[in-house]
Amino acid sequence: MTLWRLLLVVALSVPAGWFAELLIVRGPTDEPFFRPFQLGGMSRRRLLTQVLISAGFALITLRFDDLSVGLLAGILALYTVLVALAIIDSATYRLPDRIVLPMLCLSIVWISAVALVDGTPEKIRFAICGALVFFVILLVAHLISPRGMGFGDVKLAALMGLFLGASSSTLMDAVVLVLWAMVIGFAIGTVAGLAILVRRGANHPFPFGPYLAAGTMIALLASSTVLQR
Repeated sequence: MTLWRLLLVVALSVPAGWFAELLIVRGPTDEPFFRPFQLGGMSRRRLLTQVLISAGFALITLRFDDLSVGLLAGILALYTVLVALAIIDSATYRLPDRIVLPMLCLSIVWISAVALVDGTPEKIRFAICGALVFFVILLVAHLISPRGMGFGDVKLAALMGLFLGASSSTLMDAVVLVLWAMVIGFAIGTVAGLAILVRRGANHPFPFGPYLAAGTMIALLASSTVLQR
């Protein structure tokens, strides 16, 4: 890891924080994203968003110093969007399609292009495998218990599965990494859910998206340990 690469990524976390704030403010609304946007003052939420993104960018860059620039950029973009979606879901209990679906489409194109440029076309298959496995398992959970697992979580799973698969070396690794992401996400979500149940009662809404996102990022960061490589 060269110092300039880390410094560059940390510097890029500042506009990424601005972009995340744009998603947080306009994502749950019908307001166009491309209309001029002013950040305004430094609220607690905005400060938290920026700290999470800057710290995450540094950690991801240090962990994946051997990745190609293209795949690293994709993971950083995914992390930015996941931070924004986690904050939105916690506040509104929604994962807006106008964020998730464009990011999913762009990620398919980006991962495919990066795989071809890097000379690793098999990564496309791994990415698709990860997306399908994550999507199908959560879709089954949604069909069994729609109130417990929203369809927004299912669509988000496809996006996260793409990057879990693209970060794998085999189809089996892609499946294992997705399963670990789910186990970690469900474990964190269960603990948080029990805490909310004790504090606020059984009828209080519970957003699962933030915990699935956390499980995905932890699985990615711990992939060398999880996959024993």
